[in-house]
Order: sequence, then C-alpha cells, then structure tokens
Amino acid sequence: MAESSTRPLTPESIREALVGLAPELLFLGRNLSKADVSLYLVRGRRIALKDYGARPFLARHSVGRLLVRRECRAYERAGKAPGLAPFLGRLGPFTLATGWIESVPLADLPGGTASHELFDRLDGVLGGLHSRGVAIADLHHRDVLVSKDGAVHVVDLAAAYVLGSRPSWLRRRVFERLSAQDRLAAARMRARFTGGSEHEALRTVDPAAVRLWGTGRRIKGFWDRLRGKRA
Repeated sequence: MAESSTRPLTPESIREALVGLAPELLFLGRNLSKADVSLYLVRGRRIALKDYGARPFLARHSVGRLLVRRECRAYERAGKAPGLAPFLGRLGPFTLATGWIESVPLADLPGGTASHELFDRLDGVLGGLHSRGVAIADLHHRDVLVSKDGAVHVVDLAAAYVLGSRPSWLRRRVFERLSAQDRLAAARMRARFTGGSEHEALRTVDPAAVRLWGTGRRIKGFWDRLRGKRA
C-alpha cells in the first residue's frame, strides 16, 4: 500500500525519501558561505533542501555548521510566524529542510512596479518575527518572495539573531538594533521597488539606525575608492 502523503514529514522520513532521489531544481550557492538550495518532491509535497555539504571541508565544518545551527534555532523560535516557510527540521550537520514556496524573488520584479500594499505585508511579516524575538539581521531583496496571490514570505535566516527567553540588557539592545536594521532594509526596498523616494521611506525608520547605515555607506565608499573600485 502506498505511503500516505498526509502524514507529517519528519527529518527521518525526509532522509529516507531522498535516498537515490534527484532534485527537480538546483540553485548553487554563490560563494563559500552560501548553501546549495534544491527542490524535491517528497510524498507528494515539495520541499526545499538547504545544504552546505558541497562546500570545501573547512567551509562546511565551520561556516556551514554555524549557519545551519543559527537558522534552525531561528525557525524554532519563530514557530508558525506568518511569512515563513514551514520548518521541517535539521537533516544533518550541514542540511535543513523547509516547505517549498511557489513564488518569485522580489529581486526579479522590475524597479518601480511593486505596490505599497506588498511592502505593508512585508512590514507585517517582520513585525511578527520581531514580536517572537527573531531579527533577520541581513534582509536582502533576494530573500523576499512574492507569490502569485501577493503573499509575502522571507527566507534565509542564517544570519538571524534570536533574543532568547531571558536576555540581558546588552542582548536586548543588540536585538533592537538588528530589528531596526530589518525595518531600514524593508524601507529601502519599498522605495526602490515602488519608485518612491528613499529619503521619504527612511523617515519612517529609527533615526539612529539610519545614521548607522549612513556611516557604513561612507566607510564602504572610502574603502572602494582605496581599492580603485568605481561606483
């Protein structure tokens, strides 16, 4: 008798199903710190596998292990927060699995064509994560996914910062800064993809976060000039 596709997927059942199974899609990591992401059909359900196993030995045993551990912790802390793919568990030291989201990255949308409602939904997703003690800390337009119905999801929690159940004053302060950084990144995306003013968008963000971001930009610009890199 065929195995029921309604049974919950566990790390053990996923590992068993993946033996000898070829992925439907494969997205190779852009550098040593990025995992390969592949799409599999397991018991009638599409899942995403994030895997650092193909990275060189030192990279996968250092960066790979660290980022998988951080990402799993962030997913576990976030629980069923809206806007996240369902977390299916850690499959090994370098690998985790989530549900697959049928969508396109925000990065694929032409600049100036997105609606403000889309970014209102993104703000809602971030607010839900922050209320659960998770700051993404490295929000990028490639990590914001938009479904056909306009639903917004975020992926890649590898750099996420988890507040913890009994945080110190310092940990709370760091969390607040990183949460503000998430909101700043979302505001800049709003301006870019709706065709609005970045200056106006940043007026909605904590001024201290904007000043810190501005300082970072000036330092990067100075460093680029030293290297002879053109803008």
